[in-house]
Amino acid sequence: MQAHTTHTPSTDVIKAAVLRLAPLLIRQGLNVTVDRDGTVEVRNPRNARMSQPLVLRVHQGGLWWHWQWSGTTRDAPSEYEPMVPAEDVDEAGRRIVNVLRTDGTAGAER
Repeated sequence: MQAHTTHTPSTDVIKAAVLRLAPLLIRQGLNVTVDRDGTVEVRNPRNARMSQPLVLRVHQGGLWWHWQWSGTTRDAPSEYEPMVPAEDVDEAGRRIVNVLRTDGTAGAER
């Protein structure tokens, strides 16, 4: 599902959301970084191919975490799929860990 999203929230809003989400992911053995454009990159350090970019965007009147997927062609823009409201950090963390975990590489089942 491709979502049409609004502009990127301010840096302060992104930082606050990442500070709530990152500890859950780090405890599960994942690495979390934030790019200058506000994209949150979550990586499984034991498998270089296992990474997932996320963005924070307005959806249904509130801030939501969105999965960021590559476009359908090399030069196509990225596509965004709403995941969960930004304040639902437990569910966001669970979903991200499930995507990036390989047996024994990113923590235990939540």
